[in-house]
Amino acid sequence: MARQLPLDLPGSPPRYDRASFVRADCNDAAWRAGEAWLKSSEPALVVCGPPGAGKTHFAHALVEGLDAATLTAEALAAAPYGDGVAIIDNMPAADPRAFLDAFETGAGQGRRFVLAGEGHPSLWAMGLKDLRTRLEAAPRASLADPDEALIRAVIAKGFRDRQVAVAPSVIEYAAPRLPRTFAAARAFVALADRTALEEKRKITTPFVQKLLDNLSEGGPAA
Repeated sequence: MARQLPLDLPGSPPRYDRASFVRADCNDAAWRAGEAWLKSSEPALVVCGPPGAGKTHFAHALVEGLDAATLTAEALAAAPYGDGVAIIDNMPAADPRAFLDAFETGAGQGRRFVLAGEGHPSLWAMGLKDLRTRLEAAPRASLADPDEALIRAVIAKGFRDRQVAVAPSVIEYAAPRLPRTFAAARAFVALADRTALEEKRKITTPFVQKLLDNLSEGGPAA
């Protein structure tokens, strides 16, 4: 039975560009929904899914190249005027009425919104009927937890981006033993690369096995 290891490691700030976004079966429908929204005149796209599903990366990758800004719901409510696309990445808003008023003001001026959050979007309205109607009518990109195939792809891309050659068996060994989140996959790649450089070793399956065993035991990564 593969172990699921906690892997909460410090690392570089995440990249949210389109080049680092990995398409796979589990997020393909969401991506196609996002592309359809870009071609439409709908003011808002709702992006929902569980923690660690990649909602923030999805939102930024989708609108890359456009005039886009990331705001909190509270910042939008305080200053609703603006151009381009507003990514609101902390739905639900603490004050749904103030948020709805700001949303309506911005949408009336042609501004577009990517609204991202956890749970079912209807719950983001917090009982405010008009906001719930808006959220339920908006096109939706629903992200699921990344599957093992996507985790393998993220690990492989992480090593390629670092110009580190690893055998497919390394990725096959590591993927089912990591938490099924993008952050864990990227943290693993960073840790393996750093440890291999420090120890002047190649990243092989035995190396990764020892690395993950040490993590599971709470020992130093060696």
